[in-house]
Amino acid sequence: MKYNLENKTVLITGGNSGIGKAAAIQLAEMGAKVVIACRSQERGKKAVEDIQNISANANVELLQMDLASQQSIREGVAEFLSTHSRLDVLIHNAANFDQNLKTPVLTEDRVETIFATNHIGVFLMTHLLLDLMKSSAPSRIINVASKGLVMYPNLDIEFDNLNGERKFSVQHAYYHSKLAQVMFTYDLADRLKGTGITVNCIRVTNVAIPDERLTHLPTWLKKIYNIKRKMSITPEKQAQTYCFLAADPAVEDISGGYWDETNHQVKSNKHSYNRETWQKLWNESSRLSNL
Repeated sequence: MKYNLENKTVLITGGNSGIGKAAAIQLAEMGAKVVIACRSQERGKKAVEDIQNISANANVELLQMDLASQQSIREGVAEFLSTHSRLDVLIHNAANFDQNLKTPVLTEDRVETIFATNHIGVFLMTHLLLDLMKSSAPSRIINVASKGLVMYPNLDIEFDNLNGERKFSVQHAYYHSKLAQVMFTYDLADRLKGTGITVNCIRVTNVAIPDERLTHLPTWLKKIYNIKRKMSITPEKQAQTYCFLAADPAVEDISGGYWDETNHQVKSNKHSYNRETWQKLWNESSRLSNL
């Protein structure tokens, strides 16, 4: 379904490839001004050109930002605020799932890289943009988690292991950070009641990964991804859920939802609904993001 997003501004992280780029194209086709936040200026510029050409919408911009760096986030948001008077939709699509990591790597802010990118950066960026989103209301925030979390029904936030101090694997760190995003969605939705801002989360399913994002992987892992691809949906198909939550009038007043690729609400694991954990995660996130 096509929506009308003329005069709307959408900011999407990781809009240079995969689902993020597909969503940026679809949103631009609906008439939105689309700003893609991207770490690499070179890849970002190329993506902007692609999105403009495919969507026939010249109103697409690049915002250079590294979600693993709090300084980069603060500078990027400051640049956005200086050049944009509204923000209707914020989509936190970018994520780190670097299979090359064997041990925890801390960022310049002393936070483990995957948790920093996938949760702390999202937490900080959201807070820095909240005032603009309130003044632009009704507005929407969309976080992104993963269907892979169903394989971790007993996973909880490990406050003694946020930096991988106790145990570490890329897969565990990734799903841990995505569980944090689910909890952040529920908590923020609760806190923003009455502001005109809704907050929802997408449970991204198995999506085909483009070849260019597999080049750094060992041969055996590439073979696994090629097998998975046969059972995957396309980035374009998953992006339709991004657009549904960004634009459909039917969900304008729905907040705190967890949505699958068929645009239906689903349940997350039992621990994700614990309000005490939400509060503790909020406090830790505030501390780690220096808010």
